[in-house]
Amino acid sequence: MAAMLEAEDVEARVARLESDVAHIRSDVAEMKVDIRELRKDVAGLRGEMHTSVGSLSEEMHTSVASLREEMHTSVASLREEMRQGDACLLREIIRSSLSGRIWMLLLIGAVLAVMARGFKWV
Repeated sequence: MAAMLEAEDVEARVARLESDVAHIRSDVAEMKVDIRELRKDVAGLRGEMHTSVGSLSEEMHTSVASLREEMHTSVASLREEMRQGDACLLREIIRSSLSGRIWMLLLIGAVLAVMARGFKWV
């Protein structure tokens, strides 16, 4: 009798294990399907990323090229402004130098006139 109870108990356990294994198999099958779907999604995202990175790279190249062109243009205009400013500055230096020389000659002439009058040279 004990052997019979033990056999029934073992059969119940085996039946329970079979049902648990069936659940595990169905869960594993569902996980395989989910993994396949995830692989497809990841492949799609990878393709989108390559496309986005390619377009972003092209945009960066065009913006860098336009920025480089703009910098060359502004440097050229700045260089021209500096040349004009240097020319104006040179004219002002020459004008002030001549003006200073004229005033110096006038002052020296006035001092000499005063000295000539004081020493009765004239």
